[in-house]
Amino acid sequence: MGVVLSPGIWVDVPGYPKGWAPFPYSNPALFSAPIAFLGIWLASKLDWSRRGEIARAGFGAQFAPAQTGVGAEGSSSH
Repeated sequence: MGVVLSPGIWVDVPGYPKGWAPFPYSNPALFSAPIAFLGIWLASKLDWSRRGEIARAGFGAQFAPAQTGVGAEGSSSH
């Protein structure tokens, strides 16, 4: 979203005058990425659905193998 509101789109593409971009920074990822991560984290904390409960219950069993590779010796069949 930040890219669409940045000067790279508002000034360069349609030719609006400099300073017309709603988001004045040329690299909006500095702001939009942390906001997106915060939104994802908040949504995961507020999800009390049955599927969310299943995902939270399985987190502990997946965490160590995902971080270390221990227990992942064999390939999985898809």
